[in-house]
Amino acid sequence: MCRFRPSSDDSLSSNANEVNANHSAPQTKTITSSLLPPSIQPLISAIFPLPLPLALTLLPFLPTSSYLNRGYTVWFHLFSLTYLLTRNSFLRKILILQGTGICLGWYAAIVNEWYCDGMFCHTLYRNMPEGMIRYMIQQLPVDDAATTTVIAAEGSGGYIFLDTYSAYAMIALSHVLDTLGHPILAYAFYRIHMSNGGTIRDILTWPVVVSAWHISRVWSLVHSYYNTGVFSLWYVGHDVYVLNNLDSYVVAYVWEGMLFGGVAFWKLFLENDRTVDATKTKKEEFASVLWNEFARCEGR
Repeated sequence: MCRFRPSSDDSLSSNANEVNANHSAPQTKTITSSLLPPSIQPLISAIFPLPLPLALTLLPFLPTSSYLNRGYTVWFHLFSLTYLLTRNSFLRKILILQGTGICLGWYAAIVNEWYCDGMFCHTLYRNMPEGMIRYMIQQLPVDDAATTTVIAAEGSGGYIFLDTYSAYAMIALSHVLDTLGHPILAYAFYRIHMSNGGTIRDILTWPVVVSAWHISRVWSLVHSYYNTGVFSLWYVGHDVYVLNNLDSYVVAYVWEGMLFGGVAFWKLFLENDRTVDATKTKKEEFASVLWNEFARCEGR
């Protein structure tokens, strides 16, 4: 059988690429370490990056105000900080899928509010930090909601948008923060994943899909029980977000469900590159993929 043997130039090029790849990580570490005082460099090297189980164990010790009655995006940001501390590739994949689901649900809810109620991004503006809201919106009691310039909100009084330069500046800032905290952050994790040799198929594995879906459901379970005393897989209420009506939850959950449902359908019926023996049962296949994914979670 005739076998292809690379030329000497190909071998030299391959060796050069391997040398460059092998030296890229130490150079980055050296540059990063040089920015720190020499006295604390050994300590930082010893504890960073943190093991993922340790970082997740520390999350419940945060102030309750940082995760209770806080939006799902806030949880996304907390897990993003956890990734920065751990640099765990498996968590990064979860964040890519989680961020995609958040963007679909969030912007679908905004479009629904605009189409059905004629209110463009009111949910965005009304859920900004209080220091920004006071420059954009004036809350009014329910009795004043009879005029056409006042927007009545379910579960609260009316409100009007202020016609000032400060209000327009805060509105613009709201869109900047929204873009940075939703699509750009999710895309940043995607770019990091791809630059480390990852693929979309690496993200759409059963362990990643199941983990991302359970994080979303845990958020709902926590907030439904905290506010109503009843566990629910899909939280709906006025305790977390300031909303004109609760339809936004339904729209967001539907689009998030379409994402996870679409991925699951693709994996079950359309994915043609199987990595496990076709004779295995679905249960054995899932267990095998789950074990392999967690075993190499420190990889790509």
